[in-house]
Amino acid sequence: MQRLIPQLLDRIDLVVFDLAGTTLRVGDYVTGAFRQAFKEFGVTLKSEEINEIRGRSKREALAILLQRHLGSQAATRTESVYQTFQELLRKYVSEQGVKTISGAGEIIGWLKDRDVLIALNTGIDRHIASLMLDSISWSGIADAVICGDDVNRGRPAPDLILKAMELTGCNDASRVLAVGDTCYDMQAAHNAGVLAIGVLSGASNEKQLRACPHYAVIPSVADLQEVLGQKILDKSWL
Repeated sequence: MQRLIPQLLDRIDLVVFDLAGTTLRVGDYVTGAFRQAFKEFGVTLKSEEINEIRGRSKREALAILLQRHLGSQAATRTESVYQTFQELLRKYVSEQGVKTISGAGEIIGWLKDRDVLIALNTGIDRHIASLMLDSISWSGIADAVICGDDVNRGRPAPDLILKAMELTGCNDASRVLAVGDTCYDMQAAHNAGVLAIGVLSGASNEKQLRACPHYAVIPSVADLQEVLGQKILDKSWL
């Protein structure tokens, strides 16, 4: 018989939160910047194309879409389109700011009060992620912040999560939880060997998230405390 442990929280040393769609509301900034950047180079993106790559490294996502539309010419356009995307995204964030998803700050504070380490990760480059965090006074809220330009591979590769573990000194993947709003978040968590929880506040719907490896799918980060307080069977989720 497996041994019951008091609650899932007892098994967690580090929680890795995604930014856009999970802890932050960023409006249409990312999708709008993608669409406009491609339009300036003569490519009109469909909404479903953008939705397909949400959660991935922005540079990798851009390269995938360029290859689809431009074929052999994609390689010569990638850097120019990416720089345009970056400039547009920075403009949107600077002019309109971002907002926290309701309950995000509170759950982070609740975890920190219980000595759980916090990491934030995103496929966005650091200078824009820092701008977002500064705009809501979150620049010092996490023990580590890992951005798209900090790693060699974006999601679904596990690099962002593995880097978070490295920076926080958490070597046991079984004691790490990753929270995200896209299937790529879930796949990256699975590939890193950590527990994955999906939230419905962002890009992916419940059916999409439940089709990915996951421990739970919840409405938002505000519901994370309830999940972490549940009793679980030891090793039942490994």
